[in-house]
Parts: sequence; C-alpha cells; structure tokens
Amino acid sequence: MDRAGGPDSQVQPAIREVAGRRVWPIALGGAALSLRPDIGRQAAAATINAAIDSGINLIDTARAYTTADEDAHNEHLIGEVLAARQEGSEVMVSTKGGHFRAGPAEWKNDARPAALRADLERSLRALRRETVDLYFLHWPDAEVPFAESVGALGELRAEGKIRAIGISSVDLSLLAAARTVTTIDAVQNPYSACDGGDDSLLLECERDGIAFMAYSPLQGWDPGKAAHSVLDIAARRGGSPQRLLLARLLHRSPALLPISGAGRPQTATDSAAAAWLSLSADELEALDAHAHGPREATA
Repeated sequence: MDRAGGPDSQVQPAIREVAGRRVWPIALGGAALSLRPDIGRQAAAATINAAIDSGINLIDTARAYTTADEDAHNEHLIGEVLAARQEGSEVMVSTKGGHFRAGPAEWKNDARPAALRADLERSLRALRRETVDLYFLHWPDAEVPFAESVGALGELRAEGKIRAIGISSVDLSLLAAARTVTTIDAVQNPYSACDGGDDSLLLECERDGIAFMAYSPLQGWDPGKAAHSVLDIAARRGGSPQRLLLARLLHRSPALLPISGAGRPQTATDSAAAAWLSLSADELEALDAHAHGPREATA
C-alpha cells in the first residue's frame, strides 16, 4: 500500500479504511472525465492510469457521470482502463445509482427498488465486474420512501451483487434512518477545505467507523483570491496550493477521504501526493484562518 519514494520519506501516508479495505487517503473522482467535453477518452484514460500509478486505489463514479450521447460513459471508461491493468481488479470502485442524466443539462432521480436494481446491473456490465465494491444511493428520491431505496441496496448486498453500501447527499437524520434498515459503510457528501461541510455528520461517521468520502473538496478555491499564507506554505513545501488544501482535509478527520477530480495526469499525481504531507500546528492554523475556521474540539 505505501509507495516508496514519496515526497517526504519520513512521512507515512495516512491510509484510510473503507468497508474494511485499506485505501489511499485520496480517491479519484471520475465525474469530470465524462462531464467535461474538453477531455478526450485518451486523456481520460491517461489520467486514471496516472492516479493508480501514484498510489490511488479507490475510484469513484456513477451512472449519472456520462456524456450526453453515451450511456454509462464513465463506468465504461473506468472498466476499460482497469481491465487492461494487471492489478486492475485490486482497485476499489465505488459507483452510484438512483440518479441519471436525462439530457444535456438535465438530471433526474429514480430510486425505486426496481430502478436501483436495473442501475446496478448496468454498472456491473459497464465496469466488467461481477460485484460492485461500494454502491451508493446517489440522491434521496422525494417520490420514494427512503427506507425502500436503502432496503433495496441491502437486498442486493445479500445477493452478492455489491459488497458495501453507501448513501450520498444526506444529513444526520437520513443516516440514522438508513442504519435502521441495513449497515451503512460510507457516506458521500460535500466537504471542502475552503467552505467546510457538515461537521456533525463527519463526527458521527468518525465515531462509528463509517467512511466519509468528501466530494468537491476544493469547492470555493480561487487562485486569484488565495491568501498569501496558503501560497507561502505551498511554495515552502514544494507543492501546489491544491495539494496543500487536500492535505489539510486529511488532518481534519481520520474518517474523511477526499474525492479529488482530475482532468490531466499531472493533476491526479499532484492530488495523490497530498497523502505525504504532514502539516505542523502553525500551518494548520494558517490554513484554517484562510478557510472556514478551526474544527471544534471533540471529547
């Protein structure tokens, strides 16, 4: 798991655990590789390969991450890349159902049990796998009782089609409701080094050993308005400000695992290197002053 030759040989990356599996503390988010029209298939494949070569062994995708004219584009892409790698089957893949792209700029929810089953079968074919490592309910569906949607995932796990269950875009009350239905292994919610996120939900996950996979971890980052403290620390540490901010998130909670999007191999490599940064108390204080303030102490 630990890669030799990291940026600082005295620092060991803060490995995370997701559903009982040890993973690199930064995940690769696949959304941009399908939703951004400026990224071609060759560049997208190179980005995925660069992420894996840098140590990343968890890739996040979804049924909804697709081009306007190719269903399951992102899952097909990831499946192709992993199938071509000798160790591709060892890379953990999380995907999501119950939410889909209905048009060029239109997304809809359908979290009925039958729809989730159909979504999962589509994902299995696209990913070229018999079992999905981690399957998320992408969004709560206002038209479907939440317990029915979560219960459907529990049934699919019992059938061996998924190994672990996650829920996305939820709050504490929905997490509690889901846990009355089945075991929840992961939550996927927005949490940014700049704008923060739901700390009460993060703390609950930390206490109960649930992975908190943070999407949009750099939301609010504006290079043109960056504080000098962030730029100075990044220059001193020899990395990008974005890498520094991802490292700050890793210090925030042992349950938090940022999902970092990338459109170029260099970006994927830079994000993965955040795992090697151990920040001092002074650096953390300076970064928090730039972002959303220090986290409250917990008992």
